Formats: sequence, structure tokens, C-alpha cells
Amino acid sequence: MNKKGQMYTLEALLASLIIFGVVIFAINASPQFGTETKEFTKLQLKKYADDILEILDLEKSTQNLAHKSLLSMWIENNNVTGFKNCFSRISKYLRRYLSIMLRVEVLYPNGTIKPGFVYGPPPPEGAVSSFRVVPVSVPPYAYEVRLYLWYV
Repeated sequence: MNKKGQMYTLEALLASLIIFGVVIFAINASPQFGTETKEFTKLQLKKYADDILEILDLEKSTQNLAHKSLLSMWIENNNVTGFKNCFSRISKYLRRYLSIMLRVEVLYPNGTIKPGFVYGPPPPEGAVSSFRVVPVSVPPYAYEVRLYLWYV
């Protein structure tokens, strides 16, 4: 009887090893899709940044029938307060609901930052950036608005 019990134990051990091996094989053979891959999150941040800049650069009719975007009106009129208030509201929303931080800068054509037109902390290494060239009717006639986004 003792040998029969050993045989059952050995059979159970081998069966569990085979089942365990099949499970491991099935897990390794299945496709590895993760929704939070590095490429996906960078692409998602890039889309958010592009959308924010696109919305703020949409043409808006003013009372004098000139079609200008919010970005171009802020830059032309040197309206730092309006610029910072808008990006402050966007930043609060992104931080609260999506855990995203932002930095926005308005750059002259030579790459220097327009005084006062910066909002947010410096971006970390690997932050996603997007830019929009905004035409204005005063020299230098075009500015670059650069937006950086990153997860907190």
C-alpha cells in the first residue's frame, strides 16, 4: 500500500507540473498589449498638447471684423495677464483630472522667450512638446508658442 500512495503522489506532482507548464506557455504565447506603454503615453500627451494649441489658435471674429485667435490677440496686445489666466485654468484642469503638468512659452523667431509670456515650471527630461507658429500684424510678424506636457 505504501508504494501505491507514492505513485499517486508522483502522478499528482507530474500532473501539476504539466498544468503549470501549459499555463506558463499560454501566458508567454499571448500577445503583450499594455495600454500604458511609453509610446502610448507620449502619443497621448502629444495629442493633448496639439489640441490645446489648436483650440487657442482658432480664428475668432472680433468687433472690428478682424479674424484673430486668442493666441495672436494676447501676443499682439502684449496681454500677459490674459495669457497666464487662461493657461492657469488649463493647468488646474490637467493637474486635477489627468495628473498632467504643463509649461508654455512664447518665443521670438530667434528662439528667445518673449518677456512675461511663460507659464509653468521647467519641464523635466522626456516631457512631450508641441508648437504652433502664430502670425501677428506687428513685427516680427510670427511667434512660436511651445507647450510642454508631462505626467506627474
